[in-house]
Amino acid sequence: MDGSRRVRRAILSVARKNGKTMLIAALVLAHLVGPEAIPNGEIYSAATDREQAGQVFKFARQLVEAEPEFGPSGELPITVVPSTKTLVHKPNGSFYRALSAEAGTKHGLNPSVWIYDELAQARDQELYEVLNTSQGARKEPLGIVISTQSPDPEHPLSKLIDDGLVANDRTVLVHLYCADDEADIDDEDAWAAANPALGDFRSVDDLRALAVQAGRMRTMEASFRNLYLNQRVDQTSPLIPRSEWKACQTGDTLIDGEEIYLALDLSGVNDLTALVGVNADPKEDRIKAWHWKPQEWLHDHAHRDRAPYDVWFKDKWLEAPPGRAIDYSYVVHRIAEIRDTYKVRGLAYDRWRIELLLVEFQRAGIDAYVEGKDKPYDGALRLIPWGQGYRDMSPAVEALEASVIHRRLKHDGNPVLGFCFANAIVTTDASGNRKLDKSKTRFRIDGAVSTAMALGLKARESEPIASATSPWDDPNFSLSQLGAF
Repeated sequence: MDGSRRVRRAILSVARKNGKTMLIAALVLAHLVGPEAIPNGEIYSAATDREQAGQVFKFARQLVEAEPEFGPSGELPITVVPSTKTLVHKPNGSFYRALSAEAGTKHGLNPSVWIYDELAQARDQELYEVLNTSQGARKEPLGIVISTQSPDPEHPLSKLIDDGLVANDRTVLVHLYCADDEADIDDEDAWAAANPALGDFRSVDDLRALAVQAGRMRTMEASFRNLYLNQRVDQTSPLIPRSEWKACQTGDTLIDGEEIYLALDLSGVNDLTALVGVNADPKEDRIKAWHWKPQEWLHDHAHRDRAPYDVWFKDKWLEAPPGRAIDYSYVVHRIAEIRDTYKVRGLAYDRWRIELLLVEFQRAGIDAYVEGKDKPYDGALRLIPWGQGYRDMSPAVEALEASVIHRRLKHDGNPVLGFCFANAIVTTDASGNRKLDKSKTRFRIDGAVSTAMALGLKARESEPIASATSPWDDPNFSLSQLGAF
């Protein structure tokens, strides 16, 4: 080692209220006048808006004004310029300035050190990209990100964290404090994993109160997980809260030889394809899911989606046909094998790309007909078109929600399906109709879509179940109403 700085990029990700802003202020002073100071240094703190940028500057100013050594007659005099949120140390020609994404152009900066506060909240990448590419003239540049995780796997912060955790690069350092994905919101060990200041200046009682509130108002669970457990969970509440999904995990699944309904959600050429089956008995909804993803994308997409596709493949929850694209002939042959195992009453399908699948049915010699288009005939697989708009999906969403509320839904804990449900949110039209909304998320929800279609098809063709007077037995009761109880 020649004594030069080894780490050039550092990421610290912790939950909210763990002193990130004060830490940034301290780092600013360490590089302005402290042991990390260099001649003619330029230190910048970056924030998504002016208010947050002002907070970082305020904390740094308070530290300066609280220490006589930083005063005009002190050994390390610092001049405060409030109008531009700047601190200047004239003896070594260095300065610090607080920037926000809302300010004017940042091009032309020559930072020796920059620190980005809450990069997860950035509405675009412009400020980050400017800072990240502006240090070419510096001998030992350093960029630091201190932030709670973003729920979006495509966000720059997510990519920085994922790359830093797996890359064999000594210039990148990542400290990620987060709870395990399967942790319960009232698990105090999970709180400690995401909150390094817990029990010190981070109040345990405050976090406990927030957890109780999130447990009582299920619509707040996703937000609690993202902000206070630092999990990569979309703050938009999913249709089925994680606690409700886990409550339906009984270990039950389909029984060989029984009558079932199937639903298929085909993916693009390299993403997740999902098939879900549900038993035909109206008294309970036992489901089983099959998922496929091209083998050559397992590792890349595991980082992109922050989902362990490679582990799920190893544990046989996910099938990975060879190649870089979904092999529809493989899917068709698996459907044929499933037909040999169960008595399939019908298969609902998303019309998108179905023509490719129908060609593969013909090539494989599997008799199938499209309901409403072709003439039915004995022994053929009945294919039911299922639109993804409000007309078809709203009854399917209602059937899924009612199955969870009534605790008719039973599943075996398939983690791929659980991942899809954790990301499945709904959108509503002016008439109150709902559908699962793929446009609102980059996360995979294909298994949730297939489950809703399968239950929707079953509900359409089954006798209605008598309802009781309890709100839990009301078929119009919505999981979104749970917060009222």
